[in-house]
Amino acid sequence: SRLGGRCCTLQERERATALGPSRSAMPSKRQGAAKTGRAASVRKTIGGGDLKLTKAGQPFISSGRCMCTSLQGKPCLQPVGAPGVPYCRHHMQSGDPSLRVVKHPKAGKILVAARNLPKGYRISLWGVLKRKRDVSEKAMEWAFDITGGWFLDPTRCPGSLVQFCPCPGPNEVAALAVAPNSMCKGGKYGSWGFILGHPLPKGWQATLQYGSNGKESEQFFTERGIERLDVGTPSHPAIRRKDAPPLRTR
Repeated sequence: SRLGGRCCTLQERERATALGPSRSAMPSKRQGAAKTGRAASVRKTIGGGDLKLTKAGQPFISSGRCMCTSLQGKPCLQPVGAPGVPYCRHHMQSGDPSLRVVKHPKAGKILVAARNLPKGYRISLWGVLKRKRDVSEKAMEWAFDITGGWFLDPTRCPGSLVQFCPCPGPNEVAALAVAPNSMCKGGKYGSWGFILGHPLPKGWQATLQYGSNGKESEQFFTERGIERLDVGTPSHPAIRRKDAPPLRTR
């Protein structure tokens, strides 16, 4: 399953709200977008100078350094590979090592945490900047409307992993939220950032709402003749709503 972008714009996502999480899992989408926390006093020495890192151990987007991290949590910090993309050339191809794409029994390909990810960890969807008229009908299914007549098309960008984020089901809540002031435009490429409001355990799904809320998610699937189902599995859990019924155990 890839993330469909036609159902909402950047502004709509930033206004979105969602139910909060259970005590053991991820935060609500709105909480993650509204509360990013203050910058940590973590610094790395790069080329003789200090580079400030976020509390999650990543460089800020404005630093011009790759924000990927290794399975041990070490930041890449190589120069970005293209204006508008917060990843180096290598990770533009391979994606963030702290995330991985896996097969889901019903939802196709999904994105999960490859290690225990800390609160505030950032992931950017990036792609080719295009005007709506230049986006093919097939690509429009996955393109993101970033307003002003511009779209992000990630379909030919293998390292743009957010496009594989599954949509939470009726009894689940999105793990990722829009990161404020994170939309960047370069020349050829652009990006749009998302953030975790709470830690995401290894193997858990990086879910993202397909629309501004659950109602729009339902509309997204209904328009395509697909039943919206919970995506959590025993091997790859997904955050559940506070009011969700308990999971059945076999």
